Amino acid sequence: MSNQDNDSPIDRDSAEARLHEARAATRRVAVEGSASASAWLTGLAAASAVYLAALGWFARTDEAEILGVSLTFAAVLGVLAVVHLRRIRASSLGFSRRFGIAMGAWGACFAASLGAGLLIFPGSVAFFTIAGAITAVPPLWGSVRELVVVRG
Repeated sequence: MSNQDNDSPIDRDSAEARLHEARAATRRVAVEGSASASAWLTGLAAASAVYLAALGWFARTDEAEILGVSLTFAAVLGVLAVVHLRRIRASSLGFSRRFGIAMGAWGACFAASLGAGLLIFPGSVAFFTIAGAITAVPPLWGSVRELVVVRG
């Protein structure tokens, strides 16, 4: 860039073209970030539903099996985080709030389901299946909400 470029006024067409490029870049970054966040939330919903449904097949005394399923669930979440969350370099306006609400609601549902299931309904396939479906709702809502808000 020459000194003349910095000192001379920019014409209207050039200014509009640069603004258009800036808006397109901002949108592209937001869309790419929202896709990764949406994929993470969708994966979390699926993994949680499967994990909780699997717990329904075990009694409290099946500690080795519960540990195995729990470690598998943790490994799946780890892979999802490495693959999807590390890609979120920039995000759309309001992302933190939407993501926080989805994760907070998921955490509350997951904790309630796990606590009630292990203490009150151990070995109840019906309870854990329903709890898994309910626990999947917040991250799925967050995933859809992220795509709708960003992509319009």
